[in-house]
Amino acid sequence: SEMCIRDRYIIADWRCTMHAYLIIAHDQFDLLESLLKCIDDERNDIYIHIDSHSKLDISRIQSVLQNSRVEFVPRIHIRWGGFDMVRCEYELLEAAFESGREYDYVHLISGADLPLKNQDEIHRYFDEHKGEEFVHFGAPEPTEKELERVRYYHFASGRRNFFNRLVTKAETVLGRIFGINRIKGKKIQRGSQWFSVTGEFAKYLISQKSFVFKQFKHTYIPDEFFVQTVIINSSFADNLHSKKFDDDHEACLRYIDWTRGHPYTFKSEDYDELMNSGCLFARKFSIVQDDKIVRKITSAVLNG
Repeated sequence: SEMCIRDRYIIADWRCTMHAYLIIAHDQFDLLESLLKCIDDERNDIYIHIDSHSKLDISRIQSVLQNSRVEFVPRIHIRWGGFDMVRCEYELLEAAFESGREYDYVHLISGADLPLKNQDEIHRYFDEHKGEEFVHFGAPEPTEKELERVRYYHFASGRRNFFNRLVTKAETVLGRIFGINRIKGKKIQRGSQWFSVTGEFAKYLISQKSFVFKQFKHTYIPDEFFVQTVIINSSFADNLHSKKFDDDHEACLRYIDWTRGHPYTFKSEDYDELMNSGCLFARKFSIVQDDKIVRKITSAVLNG
């Protein structure tokens, strides 16, 4: 029988499932440190992208991890709304599998996330739901306004300022006038970029890189489209944990609140709500806004 060493004990007849955590971070090292401590486990490999404009100290990050294997991918600057995020996700995915290691599950999380369960509970959950894909979908079908993000060409990134909003609108108007249609009958879907998927689907997603780069480069917020579009057009769609497509983030096991913020930053008074949510991960948190909730969840996870 297979054996593995966990907590200094040899456990027979227990398969060591391996998970890969792909982390996208750009600030708040203290928060990232808490996240890393919570997922530091010999059953996990961790792949990290630190934004090139960030001053986070990589050597300090390495010193936090005692059990997990960690690898840093080449750093780029991610501009909101642009294709940089997709490039970053592919850097992380490719790094994971170029290592030659096999993973039962691959989790994409941000440096502003925290797990709500310890690693034994998380691994047990995925063992019990082996083969299921945890991907969020915003609705059964994207709205026309959402489809315009990928139907027309959009070249500006960082569209949170007034000028770029004007550029985006102008690009949409020109796309309509010239009858541009980059979709051409393809089934497009949209949802949250954060996921927990099988190693098999992660490798399939890598195999679809040429399609993704051709279809979603120069589109608006492409990271909300490419994973959902690839999976819904594949046989992996049959393995989705939730097929409701009702904008419930429990589909990807994340507790995210878009009603109180964009998304809402959790605070100390939300602790019971978070821990009773039934989700495995939550976002987002801020050491600056409320460090107590971060310390409390970290303590619960490490000591639970």
